[in-house]
Amino acid sequence: MSKQEILSWTSIGFSLSVVFFYVMFVFGWPDTIPDYSDRFVKIFFNVFWVAVIVEFIIELTENKNQINKDERDEKIEAIGHKRAYSFLIFAIVAILFQVLLSNFIGVANNDYLLLGQPNMIFHALFLVLFTASIVKRASMLYYYRKSY
Repeated sequence: MSKQEILSWTSIGFSLSVVFFYVMFVFGWPDTIPDYSDRFVKIFFNVFWVAVIVEFIIELTENKNQINKDERDEKIEAIGHKRAYSFLIFAIVAILFQVLLSNFIGVANNDYLLLGQPNMIFHALFLVLFTASIVKRASMLYYYRKSY
């Protein structure tokens, strides 16, 4: 595995952990699912720290005179950026449409809209930001694995 592929794996682990903890603390565990939150918290807490430690070790052991990326890495990263940017634009347009729709319907019927309130828009934008990072790294991993 190349350094960029390892960093992609750790970035996905870090982003998934942040999204999981954010959803757990903001929205809580759903009542319809049996309460396995303690197990998931332990798993994602361990994934978070393993990702941080692996990235720290990679940065410490990196040779400064060595080339970190070649042309293949640049192409794969460009594809990842393209996919993440497309997802981000689609999600922001969907959020803006939802805001426009909530303003058109009015305040009385905001109970039926997901993003009818400003705090929910903030939560959606936060989750979209980390999901775009996950999309970028997942597409990069797909193309790293596809090339082998």
